[in-house]
Amino acid sequence: MSHALEIQPDDPEIDYSLGMLYAQQSQLERASEYLRKAIDLRPNYPEALNNLGVLFVREQDYSRAEEQFKAAMKAAPNFDQSYLNLARLYAMRGDKEKARDVLQGLLRLQPQNRGAMQALEMLQ
Repeated sequence: MSHALEIQPDDPEIDYSLGMLYAQQSQLERASEYLRKAIDLRPNYPEALNNLGVLFVREQDYSRAEEQFKAAMKAAPNFDQSYLNLARLYAMRGDKEKARDVLQGLLRLQPQNRGAMQALEMLQ
């Protein structure tokens, strides 16, 4: 993988893949570094923005996680994972009302989204 980076140093896909590889190995600092580089190369990269938010949750940096999920939602309004993660973050922090609002926003865009429907049921 690092050889691919040498050949194509400005490819956000390679940085994203390396970031995810390090995240799976719980090397959060290196994972964050590569995800940030992918975002620098492609600012509206929803998967990288979302997964950087997930890393922040793992590091218990909730305000930065919230920023990343919101940035991913803005970059790709139909990318449901960011909505689900933001709602999960709010629920985890005890703010069920905000979690409900996020899920209802997703359901306005994707009325049949099963993940959002299940998450709303769990918030009852």
